[in-house]
This record gives sequence, C-alpha cells and structure tokens, in this order.
Amino acid sequence: MCQGLDSGLGQPEVDNQQGAGTPVYAVGDDGQLTNTIVGYSKDCLLPTRLHYYRSFNGESWQQETPSAIKEATGINTGNLRIRIETGTINRFIYALLLPVGNQDQPEHPDLSLWNGKLIYHFKGAIGIGYQQGKARLTRLLRDMRSALEQGFAVAYSSGNETDNHYNILLQEDTALRVKQQFVSRYGKPIYTLGFGDSGGALQQYLLAQNRPGLIQGGVAIVAYPDMTTQTSYGLDCPLLEYYFDHLAADKAFWRSAKHRAYVSGLAHHPTFSARADWLETLGHWLRLETPPQRQGATECNYAWRGSVQLVHNPRFNSHYARYSPKVRATTQWSHWQDNQWIYGTDEHGFAQIPWSNVGVQYGLEAWKQGLISADHFFDLNRKIGSWKPPAQLQPENLWLLSDRPGPRQLLQFSPYQTANFSHDGAALARAPRIPGSLAAAQAAYRSGSVFHGRLPVPIIDVRVYRDDILDIHHSWSAISSRQRILDHSGSNPNQVIWIKQRSKDKDTDRQIRWRALAALEQWLAATDAGAARPDSIQDRCFDADGNTLAEGKSVWNGQWNNQADGHCTQHFPFYQSSRQVAGDSPAASTLFCSRIPLAEAIDRGFYDPISVSGWQSTLESIFPNGVCDYSQPDLAKHR
Repeated sequence: MCQGLDSGLGQPEVDNQQGAGTPVYAVGDDGQLTNTIVGYSKDCLLPTRLHYYRSFNGESWQQETPSAIKEATGINTGNLRIRIETGTINRFIYALLLPVGNQDQPEHPDLSLWNGKLIYHFKGAIGIGYQQGKARLTRLLRDMRSALEQGFAVAYSSGNETDNHYNILLQEDTALRVKQQFVSRYGKPIYTLGFGDSGGALQQYLLAQNRPGLIQGGVAIVAYPDMTTQTSYGLDCPLLEYYFDHLAADKAFWRSAKHRAYVSGLAHHPTFSARADWLETLGHWLRLETPPQRQGATECNYAWRGSVQLVHNPRFNSHYARYSPKVRATTQWSHWQDNQWIYGTDEHGFAQIPWSNVGVQYGLEAWKQGLISADHFFDLNRKIGSWKPPAQLQPENLWLLSDRPGPRQLLQFSPYQTANFSHDGAALARAPRIPGSLAAAQAAYRSGSVFHGRLPVPIIDVRVYRDDILDIHHSWSAISSRQRILDHSGSNPNQVIWIKQRSKDKDTDRQIRWRALAALEQWLAATDAGAARPDSIQDRCFDADGNTLAEGKSVWNGQWNNQADGHCTQHFPFYQSSRQVAGDSPAASTLFCSRIPLAEAIDRGFYDPISVSGWQSTLESIFPNGVCDYSQPDLAKHR
C-alpha cells in the first residue's frame, strides 16, 4: 500500500498497467486528482525531493522554498532552518534532516551548522507489513527538534518504524541503505547514534547485535529485548483471560485482577476496566448472556487486547478498509506471514509460528508461594489449551476493526475469538496444547529476530515508569535484556538502565531521553579517548521532576538476581510474565522449553516446598508429555 499522498509527497510513479498495487490518477488543470486512472504503482517509488523548514525561537515549523534562503540563519540566534531530503529506498519513504546555514544550495549543502554526528531515528508501534507507511515531516521535526538544535543530522525511514512492519532483516537492510545515502550526500559522520521508543528501541538492541557498526550507541526508550519473545506471554494473555472469565471452576476467585496477576505475572490495577469492556458487556447482553464479572484490570486485558490478534491471526487486519476485496481475501495478514521467508511455511502455505506452551506449568511459582491453591493450579492447566494452527484460525469478531463492521459483528463482538482456541471455548477434561514450529523458533534465533544478549555498543535503556497504569511498556523488559546480556557474556559493560517517575508534565518526562543522549555522547567521548565509562553514567532512577533518587551498581537488584531490592527497585518494582511465573528465568527468552518426565521433576524438587506425591497421577494426566525444565537450554537455540 503506497502512502506518498498520506505523507504529503504526492502520488507514486507509475510502474505497471496491469492493476498491480496502488492506482495513480491523472491531475486536473486545477491541480486536483481526477477519477481517471493513468496506471498503477506496485513499488511506491517517489522522486527524490528537497524541502526546507524554518522555525524562529521555538515557534512552529514553516515550509519555505530554496529561493527564500537569503537572510542569515543560525542555531545560536534562535533561527533554525532544516534541509530535508526525501525519497524511497526499499519501497519505504526516507528522510534526511540537516540543520543548514544561509549559504545552503540544493547541489551544495551548507554544512557549517552540522556537528558531524548522525542520529538514526527508529520509531515504534505494532504493524505487520504490506504498507509503505507515512513519513510525516512535521512530526519528525517536532520529535527531533532538540537534536536538530544541537546540530545533529537525523536519518529516518518508514521502513524502520514498526507501525509498518516487524521484519528485522528488512529493517537492517533499509537502515544500512539509508545511512549510505546520507554518507554519499553529506559525508561520513563521526558516529551514528540510535534513538527511538518501543519498537524503535528494540531495533537498536537487535541491530547492535546483528550488524555491528551500523550504530555506535543508542538511546533505547521503553525498549523490549525483541518482538518475537514477547509473543510467548502475549499469546498467553487471551488464553488466560478466557479461562478466568469463562472456564474456571472458581470464577469468584479469579474475578480479582490481583489474583489473575498471580498467574499472568503482569501488573494489575484494582479500579481500571479491561479494554473494550463495555463493548464486551454489550455483546453479551445482546446475546442474552451474562457478561463476565471482573474487579480491576491486568496488563493482559488492558494493554495487550488487539495487539496479539494483529500479530498472530492471518485473517485479521485493522486496515482492511484500505485494501480491495480481492487483496483482503487472498492475503494472510500476520507478522509471521510477513516474515515467512524466515519462519518457513506449512503444507497449506501459512507461515509457521515459533510459539509453544507444551509443558508450561502456568502459575507454578504462585502455587509454591501459597498464592493459589492446588485446585486452582490443576484446573487452570487442564483447561487453558492453546492456539489452533494458523490454517484453522478464523477472522476476529472485533466489530469496527473487522472487515464486516455491521450490526451482526456488534452482536458477535468478542475480545477472545474462542473458535481459535484448541478447546473451542469448552471446559474440557484436558484441553489440547498444540505447539507451533520448532524449526520456526530455531530460525528466529538464526535470523537475529531474538536478542540473545550480544551488545557490543553502549545503550542507555531509558523509560518513564508506567507499570502502575498497566502500560504495555513494562519496566521489567529492561531487566530481561540485562539478564540476557549477563547470560551471554557474564558481565554488563554496555547497558545502563534509567527509569523516571511519571510526571504530569509530559515535557519533563521527555527531557529524560535528551539527558540520556547527552550522557551517551560523554560515554562515547570517553571510549574514543581510551577511558572507562564515566562514573556519572550508571544505573539510576529519578523522581517526577527529574532529580536523581539513587544510582550505582546495586540500585536495580531484586528478585531477578536473587538480591535484596535495590533503592530504585523499591521505588519502581518490577513485575514479570506468565512464563516466568511458570519457572522461566528473568531473561524470559524461552520459545520451546526442554521437557522432562513428571516423576523426574518431582525428584528434582520442582514443587518444593509443596509435597506433591499424592498428586503425581493428577499432574501426569495434565502433563503426559512432561513439564518444562527451564534449567536446560531453549530447544530453539539448538542448531
């Protein structure tokens, strides 16, 4: 899907007359598009263009023509002029932003205000491919203003915005090409720094691991280690929530969000409501059913609803309306399918999925701690089931987000789509657990889609603490990355974690990322001089005004590393995932666990301090193929 018009950059160039891709329309005498199709564009190519924007003393950006560059300009006078080159690379829209002086000419850029350094701006959100993406220049100018005022150049591509896709190899190739375009145009920068949030932050971890030299350091804002391993607990969420709401023998116990969090591991809030709760309730009443009762919400049903379906279901796409009926019917809409050349396909042509919950003992640690009973543990693990294979998945009933947004879809609205569960929504004596593809999971590791802990460049993992409001960007992702780094090399020379208390002033919250950028520059300067990382750059937490609460090597200690909670952990406690509650390590990276027989698990003390000798036959009936042994390596890591 070409989006040059959405970006204010015009229609793409015609490259075929066979109807492939986006239609290109004739332009009338008034400059407006007519209804006459002159051709089609499947590659979404746009001509390379030059744009100038100017802002005086922090005011809004005004576009101007090259001929308007006559008067003196300069950052120090508050008069900031930015030269922006746009075009297409790898079908995506790129933009190169550079602060320039008054001598700038299209063929001869004035580099007098450039500090010689480049920031590659990676951006986040969740997308599954099949679209070019928007390149909104005024948004780039707004978001990167502070860097531009300091003299940095900025590179961006819609191919490095995860709102458009999560194909890390395509992201890597695109970033390499865009950076080379910058070098060809303006010269080699002193260094290139990554900067971006969420999916834009995890790209920095993965690209630092997979392509050394692409960036020399990064400011990773609200980062995950990678996308692939987040799906382990993300795909658990709908299974768990449906069990709590509809299958549990003790529904009264599971009404409490706090009790649900014992198993999901994620944060909870006693007064929040689940996302689309009112729609779910309305759908139940329209069907003359009693809606589920809940007390509060968890990150599962408050933050992850919809995201999981978008990643996982080949028959769901929230952008249906923008595609033709034929394209909608013949395209498999999922992250896995967009990466099928990594994961491979099954006999039906569907991408294989690197996910499994076979052997996972949901709520094991909660049972051992006495937070849930044996009956809760047995009932949950009997009934939870898994996801059906991709060829059997049905379209989601999400009303306005589906391809049939009429009254019937409202009547059928469901945040679960139980037809996609292995138990079909029924409370079975033992719901089947259907694994995904081990080969796909192994390919995820081989392709670099999983962050396994190799970090050769400095990264400051910075975030505002939002666990208490059930934000999807939970803080324990920083610890997950930390644990992987330690597991990989035994030490942690290159990752620093900064977490700030949330402020009512969003500008105050944003300032922490620019402080991190300044610290990263100091770090690189020390490294270039052959010195160690400055003592001022270390793990740290901040209050709402940005004042340091605590800093040092031990401030983020906690349960994750078997230490007493550090000063920062006490201020900003970490949660975990359903797989960690089931016994996985804080790295939370296992895709396919190694399994051992139930009897061996008992002998090795998996259930201590609980004596389960009287329940062995019950456990064996629930886990006939053994249980996860997280002390052994992930099977996906085996070649």
